[in-house]
Amino acid sequence: MISRTLIRIKAFKELYSRITTENTDIQAAERELVLSLEKTRQLYCLMWLLPSALVPVAEDKIAQQMRKFKPDLGVVEVNRKFASNPFSALVKADAVFNNHCTNMGIGWSDLETPLKSVYTAMIASDFFKEYVGKESPVMGDAVKLFRGVYSELLSGNTVLEDALEGECIWWADDLDYVLELILKELGKIAKAGHIDPPALFEKEEDEAFARKLVGSVMVEYDDLAETVSSYMSNWDVSRVVQSDILIVSMGVAEAKTFSNIPFKVTIDEYVDIAKHYSTPKSYSFVNGVLNAILKDMHSQGKITKDPIGMVGGF
Repeated sequence: MISRTLIRIKAFKELYSRITTENTDIQAAERELVLSLEKTRQLYCLMWLLPSALVPVAEDKIAQQMRKFKPDLGVVEVNRKFASNPFSALVKADAVFNNHCTNMGIGWSDLETPLKSVYTAMIASDFFKEYVGKESPVMGDAVKLFRGVYSELLSGNTVLEDALEGECIWWADDLDYVLELILKELGKIAKAGHIDPPALFEKEEDEAFARKLVGSVMVEYDDLAETVSSYMSNWDVSRVVQSDILIVSMGVAEAKTFSNIPFKVTIDEYVDIAKHYSTPKSYSFVNGVLNAILKDMHSQGKITKDPIGMVGGF
């Protein structure tokens, strides 16, 4: 489930922390990177549990009404209709996935406040009103309901994000990535009737990619940074920040270390990292300098690519 794009982003954050604090323990950096990726997998599993975790909130609202002398039967019916939705039932009935989450120590039992926050936002939404307005909603209706929940109510929910960060320092940053994955898979899960416990890496070789990327940058960082500096004559040096130098250094290290990755893929990936994690104009610097370095190193025979690696080169 972990893409190479996320590996690069997490590697950048780990390397930036290590370089700015002059911590040169490569093995520790590799372990920390893999741990942060594992935490992303845990968040992914947690967010799949959300539909079933919201049901007790609805059931509690039903119980509150029924304890009243004159319960509002309209409120009872709305909450009861949600509580019996088929997608939440699918998640709750998936014993394999729920056992997987239990073994990971993942669940919503300590996150009551953000759960209530999500539920409050959900019942106020148009897509919730559309769902409970149906006489006999089916699985497709429930999928549409949760598509709205995952796409509109979670990212930017400060109560939820603060709670997630309190559980794990990486989770608030990982939320958008996880939600994007879930939205892509929501319909497939509904058709399959179960959630497959995810492997950490999409491909077996991706863990080696993660470790080698971090290790190669840390081993050669002084030389890489010096190379980047030698290409900065056409740029306003006062505006170049350390993160920009690191991003270009990562691109050079990746191009040297992984012969099967096209130059264009490497350049595009690190330009995107610069857009999102450095200064507003950093992407232009990264694009220009990384292109120039890789072209020169390739023409000088310092970087070679096998045929597949040259697909979509410069």
